[in-house]
Amino acid sequence: MSSSRSHAWCLIVLAALVLPVLAGCGSVPQPFRGTPKVTHDNPLLDVPAATGVAILPVGGLPTPLSDAFTKAIADRLEALEIPAATVPQSGALGFIVSGQAGPVSDGPTGQSFDVAWTVKSRHGGIAGHFVQVVSITPGEGGSTAAAAVTAKLITGAMGLTDEVPTAAGSTTVGGTPKIPSVSVKPVDGAPGDGRQALALAVLQALSDVGVRRDDVRPDVVLFGKVEAKPANLSSQDVAISWRAVARDGRELGTVKVENIIPNGVLDGPWGPTAFAIAAAAQQDLLRLISLGPAS
Repeated sequence: MSSSRSHAWCLIVLAALVLPVLAGCGSVPQPFRGTPKVTHDNPLLDVPAATGVAILPVGGLPTPLSDAFTKAIADRLEALEIPAATVPQSGALGFIVSGQAGPVSDGPTGQSFDVAWTVKSRHGGIAGHFVQVVSITPGEGGSTAAAAVTAKLITGAMGLTDEVPTAAGSTTVGGTPKIPSVSVKPVDGAPGDGRQALALAVLQALSDVGVRRDDVRPDVVLFGKVEAKPANLSSQDVAISWRAVARDGRELGTVKVENIIPNGVLDGPWGPTAFAIAAAAQQDLLRLISLGPAS
């Protein structure tokens, strides 16, 4: 890997977009996060009473359902004397709570869906991740019970309670949330040695956040694919995607990285390039995998 190629991809990482797409839902563009920090913020150093909690719309939910649910969460946090409000987009000074929902199931007792939540501290560090199985009953106040659970888990991620960030329906071992195991398949269509190099880099990035590799009986399988088409005479439009499939065959969704890059950047050995891409997609892949059942 030449230094120029590695430098070129570093510039690409800063400019690209990660687009997590849950099955049956539209694309949700998000700024590329870049590589993980060496040190992590301690949520106990934040002052929630001074900065409050901003709750973003839940991706993948119809607007009325998302609005009702997030408002109920904010109301519950307010009842706990923690300033909270729903906001249309990031930019607040306090803790930021974001969620991505799976498909919504309608039943005789209401609606149910999974939400992968992320709580960020006011310094931008990840304070907590957790997956919640949500049930919304018909009528006014149908979100109250689920919102109370969410609020409790948010306060745990903020360091205000001893609650472990997990929820009804998730699996725990020794009080710690159990993350689904994963198998990462070679990346189809990757030029150079990217087919294996990127798969191994993704495995390493996921291992760094506690995801266990299992190529025999994994809870979730990640299928990677690289697609490229000419953008102009000197550049190409490259899209790298990972599709997550649960053991029962259920499609969990897709994380996609797409950008216009100079021709030849990905030819030959990928080296640090693979790790830069994997690190940038790490948190979105973790949230996607967390929607699968853990055995």
